[in-house]
Parts: sequence; C-alpha cells; structure tokens
Amino acid sequence: MTDEADETDDGGWSALAEGWAARWGGVSAPARGALITACAIGPDTRMLDIGCGSGEFLGELGALGARAIGVDSSPGMVALAARHGDAREADAAALPFGDDSFDVVTAVTVLHLTDDLDAAVLECARVLRPGGLLGVAEWGDTGRNDLAVIERALEAALDPDAGEADTHAGATGTQAGPLHPTPLDLALDAAGFRRVSHGEVEVRVRAADAQELAATVLLGEDEATIGELSAVVAAAAEPFREPDGGYEVRGTFRWRVLSWS
Repeated sequence: MTDEADETDDGGWSALAEGWAARWGGVSAPARGALITACAIGPDTRMLDIGCGSGEFLGELGALGARAIGVDSSPGMVALAARHGDAREADAAALPFGDDSFDVVTAVTVLHLTDDLDAAVLECARVLRPGGLLGVAEWGDTGRNDLAVIERALEAALDPDAGEADTHAGATGTQAGPLHPTPLDLALDAAGFRRVSHGEVEVRVRAADAQELAATVLLGEDEATIGELSAVVAAAAEPFREPDGGYEVRGTFRWRVLSWS
C-alpha cells in the first residue's frame, strides 16, 4: 500500500476512495440487486447500508424511493457516497441511530472487516425493527473465482516457496467444495438472527488492457510495484483475456437475508 494511504487513520481507505469507486464500485451490483429483491426494498423502506463505500448502493436505493442512509468509517468514502445520497461517518460497532430505526439493514463486503464483529452484528440487530431484515453479501468461498488465480500467481512471485504448493491448483478459476460457516455466520447465529433466504450471484471485473487490470488488482500499491508485477498479473489472467484485448475476470458473491425478531 502507498505511503499516502498508510498515513491516514482509516486503514488507507480515504486515500484509495476515488480509485476504489472507479475500479470496484460497480462490481458488487449483482449482489446488491439480489438483496434489493430478497428484502423487497421499495418506496419508503427505511434503509441503512453499513459500509456504504463510495455510495453506488445508496444511489440505487434512492432511485427505488427507499429512505436510505449510508454509513462508513472512512471520511474519504463518505465524501464520495454523499454524491449519491445521505452518507454519514460512523463505525459499524457504534451506530448513531436509535433502537428499531430501520426496516432493512444491508452490509456488502464489510462486516467481516470490522474490528469487533460481534458488536457490529448486535448493532445491526439493535437498529432493526422487530421483524426487520438484514441483508449481507461478500465474496463466496465456492463457485468461480478468477481473482484467486491471479492472487495465487502474485503470491508465488513474491514468495516462490509459498506458491509452490499451489501450482497444481490449475488456472480455471473454479473452486468447489462444501460451504463452511464463516465467522460472520457464527456471529449472526449467536445474535439470534434467523435465515430467510440465500443465494449466489456471478460478478465481473472488467479491464480494457493488462495495465488497467494490474492497477485494479493491485489497487493501493505504488506505481513501481504495479509495474514490477503487471507481467505476473497479465500472464495469470491470460485465460480471461477477451478477443478485443480486454479482460473479464469473474467471481461469485454469496448473499443471505436474515430476520430479526
């Protein structure tokens, strides 16, 4: 990560906000759409989006007529999100809202990153009305994950001994196996949430050329590091190169909706 990012007190997210919005802000759109449908979000739904990032979801919710508020711990992200709707700086483990304030709370690729996962989950429960819904989504550990192919190649380049064990994993981007409960799943169960629905959706990361793909995958690294590793990224991503020279890297998001009573 760049020195500029390291100087911030929010894990570097403020320094990366613009780049994140441009390269990653739209990636989770299929998962967000699944949550909108599964939670029946519509006009006047009282909504809270935790970890709203650069605010793309806020814009989608506002277009539906939902009364949506987004919170994020990064001031830089909040500044971008405010372009799309009501965005406020707050920690997921200490939400600045009263009990029973929302019909639906959503959290996309964020709760597992919080410093106190159990506290954050309990805060979700506290601000939800009885019978309210919590919708969460993150990268799945089953299904297709082309990014894992690139990540393994980068790990092998940086630490050849560590990467040697992964050389037989192949470059298909397909990961199969049982779905094990994550720490988030366990925290949701412990808090008393009840699963209502769940599923997986495919997401795609697109880049016009190898240089753009390297800058996307290595977002947060300095230009010299990106330059040094761009050939590694391009070689690993060769199976995902399109006829026009661009790249389409696919992955899987796992989503679920839970009820609070």
